[in-house]
Amino acid sequence: MSADQSTIVPYAPYANASLYVGDLRLDVTESDLYDAFKECGTIQSVRICRDMRDQHSLRYGYVNFQSHENAQKALDTLNGKRIKGKPCRAMWCRRDPTERRSNEGNLFVKGLDKSVDLVRLQDCFSQFGPILSCKVATDDKGLSRGYAFVHFEKVEDAQKARDAAENDKDKLKSLGEGILVENFKSKQDRPNPPLQRYTNLYVKNLGAKFTSEDLQNLFAEFGEITSPMVMRDEKGASRLFGFVNFKNHDDAVKAREALDTKEFKWKEGVLVGPKAEGEDEEELKKEGIEVTKLYVARAQKREERERVIVNERNLREQSSPKTNLYIQRLADDVTDDDLRNLFKEFGVVKSVKVMRTPNGYSRGFGFCDFSTSEAASEAIHKVNNQLFHGKPLYVAYHQKRAERHQMLEMQNSNPRVMNMGGVYRQPQMFPGMYVPYMANMYPAQQYNMRQLYNRPSQFPRNYHNPRQTRRTKPQVPQPVQPVVAPPAQQQPVPQQPVVAQPVAPHLAEADVNEKQQIGETIYTQIMKMFASEEGLWGKLTGMLLESIPIQELRELLKNPNLLQEKITQAKDYYDKHQFESSQAQ
Repeated sequence: MSADQSTIVPYAPYANASLYVGDLRLDVTESDLYDAFKECGTIQSVRICRDMRDQHSLRYGYVNFQSHENAQKALDTLNGKRIKGKPCRAMWCRRDPTERRSNEGNLFVKGLDKSVDLVRLQDCFSQFGPILSCKVATDDKGLSRGYAFVHFEKVEDAQKARDAAENDKDKLKSLGEGILVENFKSKQDRPNPPLQRYTNLYVKNLGAKFTSEDLQNLFAEFGEITSPMVMRDEKGASRLFGFVNFKNHDDAVKAREALDTKEFKWKEGVLVGPKAEGEDEEELKKEGIEVTKLYVARAQKREERERVIVNERNLREQSSPKTNLYIQRLADDVTDDDLRNLFKEFGVVKSVKVMRTPNGYSRGFGFCDFSTSEAASEAIHKVNNQLFHGKPLYVAYHQKRAERHQMLEMQNSNPRVMNMGGVYRQPQMFPGMYVPYMANMYPAQQYNMRQLYNRPSQFPRNYHNPRQTRRTKPQVPQPVQPVVAPPAQQQPVPQQPVVAQPVAPHLAEADVNEKQQIGETIYTQIMKMFASEEGLWGKLTGMLLESIPIQELRELLKNPNLLQEKITQAKDYYDKHQFESSQAQ
């Protein structure tokens, strides 16, 4: 059945333009989501939510439209649309976490006919009242698993559906003969029988020549076994682990308690027997006998096992002290010894490294690992934003790539910022607006400096800025509007594609060296103006260096009053940006 045939009851209280889209396949990308919803109107941004560590999809995302009407149209027509073969589930984005986590009015429906899809489910239950969302559980191929979830706006309507399932089954007969409807319970509220009662055991640290029959004999004393199995690879070699399935739960518990961590002797992969107390392992090794501890535990599904491993790894990383630092904005002539001499006053330095290209040129960043977390913390507070070889350093704890991506996504979550990592966003260009190229902010954060250039300036408005031609790849598959000059004339400027102009290597290198000297002067001036706000020194310096062309920077140094004015403008815009970011959160 097509999603266009569905009748969706709108949820009026959330008059926003953002939709939550769930039940996605793992391989659905932002581009796929954009293509699926673009027919309903202008899309401001789309985002697939990903795991912080390995960046795999969490199977849901968000689509932000330009208007509420476009979002409503998408909700009415595209809920249940198949994306890469699997129907998606769309609903209004609810920003209040208490409402999102509330299970009031949420029902669990089981016994569905396999032919029932999301649209048919919603059509049937909408007779009882407005629905926030509904979902038919499916596999990766889009086939129904026979159960579903329906979340009503009102608890009273959910109760009507429950009463109908018990007393008036004809209203739900189209969904299946044995329909059962009950209140939804979260995982922590459900009984977990697999953890309480189990019969299947996982056994590892077996010998290479240990067979399924040997496994049966080893566990037979504890009770009736329905199936023993030693796992083997494609060539028939043992993978050194297996499974033993008992008929009764109590027998499995006795076997686990008796054999887990018990030491056994093996010779050339064959079981010799249990290790007796007092036997010397060194003497046994001389005889060619190896001693290992048997590992016996309840067999777990792969998803449960992976979840346990991730939780254990998280606990390990949280408990381990942070000692490794990341240092950015290093000058080209800084060596490993220079970096070590800079940080050795704070404690014992285990290792330092300035990262370099294959040709030996500095990449502008490095790492320093201390022996204690206290030394690392002190180094961050005292060296961050300090001038070193003429450049203000950025020092922070080292982060894994996935954690860094997550942090950047959080920093760039403000919709006013154009450059959003991992998010498709249409660039917003306004007539007569000068948009300087922004990169390498201090410290690894970007600020939109357009407003600084919308103010009066003593420099020619038609000045050609070579940075203006440097463009990043657009993040939405639509034509990018060209960048136009500052508002010097009222007549419209003809739109032409931006073409990157090559820069001579010797000129680029000269500009970099000169900009480094200019940066020292600006940094010193900012220190004087905002002596008590040390965290601003590097940020404001980077904002001015990266947003003002080098020719104008030269003129600024000749006019101290104008320099102070630009610094004040940068500070005002930074404060405004911080305020808007906090309001958006």
